[in-house]
Amino acid sequence: MPLLLTPLPADRFDDWLATTRVRLIALRRESGMFVGEDAAARVDEFVGELLAEGHETPTSLILEIEDDGVALGTAWLAANNGVLFLVDLAFGVSPSDAQRGRLLEELRTLARTQQVTRISMGVYASDGESRAFVESGGFEVASIQMLLEPLPSREGRSRVVVSPMTAERFTSFAVASEAAFAADLAASGRYSEEDAAVESHRQMQLELPDGVASEGQELFVAEVDGDEVGVLWIGVRARAGRPHAFILDIEIAEGHRRRGYGRDVMHAAEREAHRLGADSIGLHVFGFNTGAIRLYESLGYRRVEERFLLTV
Repeated sequence: MPLLLTPLPADRFDDWLATTRVRLIALRRESGMFVGEDAAARVDEFVGELLAEGHETPTSLILEIEDDGVALGTAWLAANNGVLFLVDLAFGVSPSDAQRGRLLEELRTLARTQQVTRISMGVYASDGESRAFVESGGFEVASIQMLLEPLPSREGRSRVVVSPMTAERFTSFAVASEAAFAADLAASGRYSEEDAAVESHRQMQLELPDGVASEGQELFVAEVDGDEVGVLWIGVRARAGRPHAFILDIEIAEGHRRRGYGRDVMHAAEREAHRLGADSIGLHVFGFNTGAIRLYESLGYRRVEERFLLTV
């Protein structure tokens, strides 16, 4: 028997929203994605964008999940660019494997009705129920947010020296970085090639409006014995009122790969983060980049949020 999914009544929306806000803040804090009041501020911004018109927001749908008269929880859905986003899945009671499977079939049916081809869900490290749902449903990891905190103090001389990128070098870097990110977005399955190109360009313009001189951005070339072997791009963010380094791009030139330079450049990123007054580093990596994931985890980075994707 299928689960019963019914729209949340308007008179229950305020209570649902208050409970969901508390839950989302807790998940972000417990995972380490955000700390202190940062978590509350990010959740309020997030909810404000996705539910701009409250219960009547046309791009969001909140469903109550019921099985044989027993309320199991709620599912918050949104659709965009051919993807059905499972924004939040909250269970009041732990579902059985059979109930998870039936819920997924209902979501597949809904996705087909909406003519979308993929279901996407973000899972925070502390959200065991959501992880059980995606793992039992055959979802694949599309991308991962990772965090290194606190910053280690590593001893030893590095082969790699990083120095500020010049305006001349920035021109070719920007073109290559934008193209590579667009290719990765498309390869992850989250965007078509056309939409990936648009999104990559948008993010590049947002982060680097003034090129190499953009405020809060640190761009470097990495050299070994005077020869360039790669590039490093760090964005300076804030975390609990302190500087937080976020690696926006790291690339080892093709002719210099498989020599351990990637690890050396990551060590250089730690040194630069210390110089900037940060005591944490974050980064984003696509799920298909298994080599990079292994490297980051070997350096002590942990997964704080994973984005899963399922083709309907």
